[in-house]
Amino acid sequence: MKKKVTYALFVIAAAAGIVAFVSRMYISKPQTLGPSYSVVVPQSGGAAAGSSSGTASSDEDSALVSLIPLHSDETLISMISTDLDGDGYDDQVNAVRTMASPYLSIIIGMYNPRTSSYERTAVLATEISQAQTFSYTGIDLTGEHRVSLVYQGFAENGDSVLKAFFVSGAGGRFSLRNIADLRGDGTVFIQQLDRYDAYERSKANGASFPIWVYASDTENPGSTDQLQIQYEWNPAEQRYTQTKTVRVAGSRIAAKELARIQDGTVSTFAHFLNGLWYMSEGSDSGKRYLFFDYGARELIFFKDDTEEVYSWVHSNLRRNGMYLSAVNQGIENLQRRVDISLKSTDEIHVRIQDDVRMLISESAVWDGSYRKTEKKAVPLRKEKTERSRLLKTVLEKARSWNTSDGLSLKLQDGTYLFSGDLFSESGVYTGFEMQGESFVQFRPQPASAASRLSGLYRIEAEKPSPSGEERCRLQPCMLFGSGITVLETRPVVLSRPQEKDGEL
Repeated sequence: MKKKVTYALFVIAAAAGIVAFVSRMYISKPQTLGPSYSVVVPQSGGAAAGSSSGTASSDEDSALVSLIPLHSDETLISMISTDLDGDGYDDQVNAVRTMASPYLSIIIGMYNPRTSSYERTAVLATEISQAQTFSYTGIDLTGEHRVSLVYQGFAENGDSVLKAFFVSGAGGRFSLRNIADLRGDGTVFIQQLDRYDAYERSKANGASFPIWVYASDTENPGSTDQLQIQYEWNPAEQRYTQTKTVRVAGSRIAAKELARIQDGTVSTFAHFLNGLWYMSEGSDSGKRYLFFDYGARELIFFKDDTEEVYSWVHSNLRRNGMYLSAVNQGIENLQRRVDISLKSTDEIHVRIQDDVRMLISESAVWDGSYRKTEKKAVPLRKEKTERSRLLKTVLEKARSWNTSDGLSLKLQDGTYLFSGDLFSESGVYTGFEMQGESFVQFRPQPASAASRLSGLYRIEAEKPSPSGEERCRLQPCMLFGSGITVLETRPVVLSRPQEKDGEL
């Protein structure tokens, strides 16, 4: 009897265990998982943070995402990451636009390693409204291995503005100190001097960067002189102070000619600039050319076999010239500021300043005096009837041409489409006549280094083939100050079936 009771208890215990196991596996609900957390650790600037500018967050494959809390009426324009307070962690600086103001604002977000987050610390209101003329970065201006926040752009009255700040978060107390507040109706630029190995190894301070302000002589209304004012870092006052003023005498131009060139409007001076200019004095490392096209709002830089195309964004007149900003059509975050001074009716002096984020030498390769070419790349009005002789009678005779590699070129109303099975390119074109020959220039939109039909070509008509196929050759050319040079490269050969009269 006792054995039977023991056996029964054993069977009951085993059955209870089986029931509990089955219930846990198939009947009870799975345990709910809590939220998953991750820690975002910013890149550390390290010891070399003071010698390099902030990194712009411009990843083409992803949209800009602010790590600083933004208000509902704030639109993010751009952002950079740089170690502002020297704690070894990158902070974030955002440029935003709000509905309440036409001017851009800068939001400073300091990284807090205890909470692994960016804290919205300060907002700087600027007097700059155009985002394309605005740039900002973190750079060691003073050579003390301390990053300064620097921004630059155009004010509404046309003045160029540059401001720099020291940011500190020592002891958990945030402070913002203005160390430079400069402006002028000409160029304001940072002269970036060489710093030696000892500075790079953080063993010694480096040379501070002077800041130059180019401005007109407003105290003498009739003067065309330009003032070049130098500001240098003053350790005692902990700010940039004026140390030197250089007066550059303006050229004496007849009042009648000056009134024709500069009547107080941007368009008049811009039309005076229209055309091709070659460097007559300045850099000795090869010829350089500038082509101004105010109608297309473009500024083109030629050097050797390279061409840089910039969009003409903003311009304002100065007493003896013009100050304009441009944006590279291929690299939109590359800005260039051009200070143009009038020397005579056919000569100008140009000074170029690239984006403040770029490390550049103190003597830019494009700086110097330029003269206008005698041979016009842009046709005169009296040549308008001849300008499209072959363009109209040959190239535009049909709306579609074919190439030997299976591509198709379609022309219509000044625009073109060059395409194939796995390729497509479009843009605008224009033509002109020079020395009895016809030329066409194609300009892809948007500009791209991968463009297959870009630049200047000479139009060469060929006789129809025995099969009745019409042919046309486009021979690549290069425009120089002395004229147009035909390049020894492979031409673009176009063909199409011969059409009967009256057909398109």
